[in-house]
Amino acid sequence: MLVLAFTVTAGAADYAGASPPMPLRPSYEITAGGDWSGASIGVHIGQGWGQAGNDWASPPGYGWTPDGAMDYRSLAGGVQAGYQRQVEQVVLGVEADVSLARLLADDAAFEGRLNEMEIDALGTLRGRLGWAADAVMIYATAGLAAARFSKGDAGNERGTPQLATGWALGGGAELAVTDALSLRAEYLHVRLGDVTSPLFVGGAGYLHRANAPTVNLLRIGANYRF
Repeated sequence: MLVLAFTVTAGAADYAGASPPMPLRPSYEITAGGDWSGASIGVHIGQGWGQAGNDWASPPGYGWTPDGAMDYRSLAGGVQAGYQRQVEQVVLGVEADVSLARLLADDAAFEGRLNEMEIDALGTLRGRLGWAADAVMIYATAGLAAARFSKGDAGNERGTPQLATGWALGGGAELAVTDALSLRAEYLHVRLGDVTSPLFVGGAGYLHRANAPTVNLLRIGANYRF
């Protein structure tokens, strides 16, 4: 009996001094991009290209005469800012951006270089709907667009720049490099409304119309979230 009691007592003492058992479920650390909520600012650069129909009427008030389509292409870069909120894996947000470019075209391919057009600034205000999986988020985006548009007769001063408005639609993917920094690739298709410009040559005037100008933007960028 004494031997048994000593054995039980020693076993209890050994158990009391033993380390606690390891947890059965492993613990996980939050990875970069684990929560996409918050405000952000960033920069982007890429390629822009598009096309616009091209009509003219002279004197103003007469019927429109086709003058061929105009194609344009340019580098485009700028800044963006936005805010988004993550609920489970769904990310809802809003973003505004401004890009500078030189989308310049003329009608030389149709009947000689008679007139030209240029889009030198483009901005959008869009909603975003994304799906996040840790450090990666894919998203669709749509909203309003506006562009600074100018027309001119070849060899003469351009008319007063005008504001063309329309809509933007696209999508992209974003990768969180750290909790604050992310990289992304994005495509946007912008469709603007018709733009009618009064032009004057040698004291005479005529109207020029760019029909439904489009701009495609393929760009990469970086965002800082805070």
